[in-house]
Amino acid sequence: MSEFTERMGAEVGNCFKAGNNCAEAIVQAFRTNTEIKIDDNAYRLCSGFGGGMGHARDLCGALAACIMVISAVNGRNNPEEKSLKEIYPVSKEFHDRFVAEFGSSSCGDLMPYEFNTREHMINCIKLVNKIGAFLAAFLVEKNFIKEQ
Repeated sequence: MSEFTERMGAEVGNCFKAGNNCAEAIVQAFRTNTEIKIDDNAYRLCSGFGGGMGHARDLCGALAACIMVISAVNGRNNPEEKSLKEIYPVSKEFHDRFVAEFGSSSCGDLMPYEFNTREHMINCIKLVNKIGAFLAAFLVEKNFIKEQ
């Protein structure tokens, strides 16, 4: 792992510690520490994803936010700009790598503790840190960002 990816992981962890949920922490760290353009509205859109969709423990909110960040650099503004055939494979590849690395895409599998407990906070800080570094490495590998 490079110094940059480690730093991005720590930034995500710090954003989580500062009161952001897991999805917000990913988006906030990448919008403030890289040159990826993510505006306030996009940040706001990720608020409901924490806790696996509002504590439903379904799709990992951090994973959803990773796909948002990837879409910020690989997505489109209209159907004429880019084919979904160029976009979907990158998102699927990240998803598949995420599951291989972390064992699941489900919040309930990744975070077995009661929300808002000490165990939950410790687990999620460590997890979002690792996910942030994992996303940074993926973005660099795909040449979506340069190590800074």
